[in-house]
Amino acid sequence: MQTTTFSTSSNEPPLWHGQLALAACIFAACLAGIFSRPVGFLASFWPANAIMLGLLLRHPAWARSASTWAIALLTYISADLLTGASAFVAVILNIANVAGVWVGWLFLHRQSSEVLHFQRQRSVLVVFTGCLLASLSCMAVGAWPGSIAFNLPLWRSFILWFSSEFYNYILLIPVFLASPKGWLWQWKCSTTQRSLANVLPLLALLVSEAMSLLIGGPGAIAFIMPAMVWCAIAYGVFPTTVLSLLVCSWKAASLFIASDAFGFAPSNLMESTSYRTGLALLSLAPLAVACAYSLRTQALRKLNHAVNHDFLTGVLARRALMERGQKLLTRLEEEGQQVAMLMVDIDHFKTVNDRHGHSQGDVVLQEFAVLARDALRPEDLIGRMGGEEFAIMLPRTTHDQALLVGQRLCERLREHVFPLPSQGQMRITLSVGMHSVSCIGPQDSMEHLLSKADEALYVAKNSGRDQVRQYGPALAPSAI
Repeated sequence: MQTTTFSTSSNEPPLWHGQLALAACIFAACLAGIFSRPVGFLASFWPANAIMLGLLLRHPAWARSASTWAIALLTYISADLLTGASAFVAVILNIANVAGVWVGWLFLHRQSSEVLHFQRQRSVLVVFTGCLLASLSCMAVGAWPGSIAFNLPLWRSFILWFSSEFYNYILLIPVFLASPKGWLWQWKCSTTQRSLANVLPLLALLVSEAMSLLIGGPGAIAFIMPAMVWCAIAYGVFPTTVLSLLVCSWKAASLFIASDAFGFAPSNLMESTSYRTGLALLSLAPLAVACAYSLRTQALRKLNHAVNHDFLTGVLARRALMERGQKLLTRLEEEGQQVAMLMVDIDHFKTVNDRHGHSQGDVVLQEFAVLARDALRPEDLIGRMGGEEFAIMLPRTTHDQALLVGQRLCERLREHVFPLPSQGQMRITLSVGMHSVSCIGPQDSMEHLLSKADEALYVAKNSGRDQVRQYGPALAPSAI
């Protein structure tokens, strides 16, 4: 089974750098958790384990060193000892923390990179299972010593360990897995077009949360779900994980503040446990929607590319070229711009197939497509008309400029060397027919332009090939 790799070894810092960063993150997270702990009670907020597991999944090389686990355990223990915990609590309970992370790591790091990047339908279920296993393992190791350390009934200790771990894992791990590669300061944030449509899902989320606070009641926890699903569709997987973390953290904090008991106090143990566990489970729904919608969008994009592009060369298919070219012609006519059309044919292509096989002919077509795209501008259109024949549309291009493009294509292909499987090599030439229009009129359809360029191509091929011929009164030759 393929293991996940978030970063390559060439980009990885030295191991001790990573271990130092991991220890710093764990220590800071432990302090945050310890200060959220009511006196004589377990912490209500303990993100250290989820942060450790998330970092190890993003940097697998760290987890493969036994010293990393030893440093992590010592960091956990140090944070507890420095804040006044007894040696028993510091050692036993933190062994449970590391054990939970270890079990979660064993399960999740064996999953494929596509699954952990939420690029498969089962991704959410796999991540949920990993978080569940990590939570159960931590609970199994820590519940009994926790009940002794904090003088709790064993069943309460089981509930506290599991609910706290599950809540933190299920909210934090997806953020680590879905976030861009590298550290936070290395992320390349793409600028999203600011429009009302992009803001509406967030506004709906704020309104939904305001209604839940105003109306209250047991059902208020789910008021935000339609807005969260809308955000999942509009923003994608990673923003959805961040929104889920923020919303659930806000809701949990609001409940604790409203009940005047920031934490799992004995008086509200079952209510707060049920509430936070329900929040964690509800957060999976928007994530599943975001994952499914992202996969659907990718599938449609691939399907659209397959329909509109030639499967062998990657250039536009004939139908797509005709449709896009006609739309472009209409726009150029309105702007009063010029246009040129090139019909291109690879010389003696049938001989290549007969002598060297169709696989070598496919290589010629593919490499010519690459050479042609490199010679063209992003706004130029190139499509395969069939066989070895291509059409190139050059918008906003004068006659002389189009002639230079055709000559450059002939020159590039003439100088390009095609290696042969038999250790030999082969050179190929190109014939080009050109037709340019300085003032586009209603009669200048794609069919009309292609027909004129094809006539010029016919003359080029019958005049010795390896040349550009321009359509005109005498189909004048063009020197190369």
